[in-house]
Amino acid sequence: MRQEAINFIFQIAKEKDAFERLEKRVLKISRKTFTRGIIECGILPEMFDHDSSEEKLWAKFSDIILAKSLNYLGIESEVLGARGNSADVIGKTAVYSMVGDAKTFRLSRTAKNQKDFKVNALDSWRKKNNYALLVAPLSQYPTRSSQIYTQAIDKNVTLFSYTHLMFLLEFYNGQSLQAIWESGNKLKKYGEQSLFSNSAYYWKHLDENVCNAVNQTTTDLNKYKLMEVERTGEIGKEGIEYWQNKIKEFNGLSRKEAIDLLIKAEKIETKIKTIQKAIKIQLPV
Repeated sequence: MRQEAINFIFQIAKEKDAFERLEKRVLKISRKTFTRGIIECGILPEMFDHDSSEEKLWAKFSDIILAKSLNYLGIESEVLGARGNSADVIGKTAVYSMVGDAKTFRLSRTAKNQKDFKVNALDSWRKKNNYALLVAPLSQYPTRSSQIYTQAIDKNVTLFSYTHLMFLLEFYNGQSLQAIWESGNKLKKYGEQSLFSNSAYYWKHLDENVCNAVNQTTTDLNKYKLMEVERTGEIGKEGIEYWQNKIKEFNGLSRKEAIDLLIKAEKIETKIKTIQKAIKIQLPV
């Protein structure tokens, strides 16, 4: 699923109807293929330039993945058209409603911080909906103490992963999942407050709630976590190969080609034009 998505995004990224075409494509994927490939969508491909049309479309791809997952889990969901100051996905059941946000990260990116996860923002985007769900690669969450866990418990924002989604998709058979979305509230009421910022403490309780919901054990869930480790390693090799090929490509450039590439990378000409526009401004007199 990953490689097909990458190829298709390169093909359509600059088209006006790119999102609609991508959504239709994803909706046609069989449940088995979709479930087995879900972990991969949390890792942003290295070959997509930073802030490019492709990178932005991959972010939308992760939203589509989340919405389709929730639909399979009995939560009628859709990707919202509005971006900025709003959740990306909204889902509803007969009993409750929720907003969701899917995160993707490059493996080459340096350490993430709490601002990358926007827990408080997601809480505010919840508005009148009952729950808020944030999904990211499990391997990209802070592994020790972090305020995002305290914030998640305090605001009852469920921190989740693509691995947990995959696990639920494998074992869901119409069970109620509401107890999972109540994880923060339960910890806030019954948990040990001094441990709220602790990564292991949060995931231990979340894992138990997920497993209980679908009548499985944490040993079963751990097998899926190992799948994430293995797949992340494979995708990591993909990224390393890409950058190694870039080094070979750069080594083969002429001096002029290298200078032109550096000027483009630094966006120097764009900066000059911006300054020229700024100094031509006419003030009211």
